[in-house]
Amino acid sequence: MRANCKRVVTDSNGCVPVTILVIGMMDNNCFIVSDGRDEGAPALVVDPAGDPEAIKKALGWLDLQYIVCTHDHNDHLVGLPALAKTTGAKVVSSVADSKIIERGQGGYFGDWDAVAPVHVDRKVKDGEAIKLGSLEFEVLLTPGHTKGGICLYLKGFDGKPGILFSGDTLFRGATGRVDFEGGSEREMRESLRTKLAPLPDSTIVYPGHEGLTTIGMERRRVIQAF
Repeated sequence: MRANCKRVVTDSNGCVPVTILVIGMMDNNCFIVSDGRDEGAPALVVDPAGDPEAIKKALGWLDLQYIVCTHDHNDHLVGLPALAKTTGAKVVSSVADSKIIERGQGGYFGDWDAVAPVHVDRKVKDGEAIKLGSLEFEVLLTPGHTKGGICLYLKGFDGKPGILFSGDTLFRGATGRVDFEGGSEREMRESLRTKLAPLPDSTIVYPGHEGLTTIGMERRRVIQAF
């Protein structure tokens, strides 16, 4: 299967540990974060790009409460229908991008990356909070790659930096493409400068593809240069 999980690692440099699953032919990053690691601790998954069995194995005894979709592109959603059905977790997306998620999509490369329609339980707007136990993530609406792309920001605590799940808005040394349907160079520039630039330099960025970075590292070479 072309959407198999290739590796699983855990990064503990931020205010909470983040489990990273690298999935599929485009090396998508799928993330798991939880409020604690005890049995039954509430957890959320960001961008289930495929291999739902691998995601459930990585979750272990955690209680999956939310599946957050940063945007509506197939490569980030291949595992969504099965994961949502088998776990009962609530699916979260922006108002704009939920339309395509609920409609479903044919595959770009064949049947294997087609995504069946999935009901979006919570359609979020900019500035809303997603509460996971004692953790509170802020939704940042960051159009540019898609019309309704979102990032999730968790403010740092206990002397450790905050974390940002940036989807395909911000990568290490680059932004997501703006030439797809729903993309916009102007909106990407505004998203970078009004939503991401205000975050602390120490914020760890967990992007939809490739390796981790920080807001400080990307401020000059991407955010201010775009």
